[in-house]
Amino acid sequence: MVKKPDLLAALEKITRGVERNLDYLGELDGKSGDGDLGLSMKAAFDAVNQAAAAYPGEDLGMLFLNAAMACNRAAPSTMGTLLSAGLMALAKAYKGQEELSDAEIISLPRLFAGGIQSRGKAKLGDKTILDALLPYADALEANFAETQNLKEASLKAAQVAELEAEGTKGMQAQIGRAKWLGERANAYADGGATLWAIIGKSLAA
Repeated sequence: MVKKPDLLAALEKITRGVERNLDYLGELDGKSGDGDLGLSMKAAFDAVNQAAAAYPGEDLGMLFLNAAMACNRAAPSTMGTLLSAGLMALAKAYKGQEELSDAEIISLPRLFAGGIQSRGKAKLGDKTILDALLPYADALEANFAETQNLKEASLKAAQVAELEAEGTKGMQAQIGRAKWLGERANAYADGGATLWAIIGKSLAA
């Protein structure tokens, strides 16, 4: 079972992972955006981490809700809004729960992706965060079903996310600012997909 301290530790891992890759995310975003993805995501995850740690209760749904609101305030960018929507989906799914089973942990990325899709209307292949997140969710679920080992499943899923993020090079963006840049943005990996690869690697560490 996973409880509040475990989730706080996971959020801390993600925050530090994003921090280590701040410059890389900014450089990548500069190829098809305004170059602020690194700073924006550092602000977002700093706020998420702080809000979750400051929440005094044990209700994990409320923890995710506080994190979602903090993310939206700290990073009112497109990616910040999408991450907030993903966190809000987790808040709704786990309202009133003080612990999560391994099976529920495995379902987190799928639920998170659902929140993002509902808000952003993107789909697999549009060159967005979903191009790493959805394959990550697939790999996590499949490996856990086979091994019943959460750590091993996380490692395998992180490897898949990294490969899929790299695979967004050459793709034509179908949504967002990169879409309007057309072929100029094709040569570079998507910033959102790369962000999820960083998150997956951080969680598996």
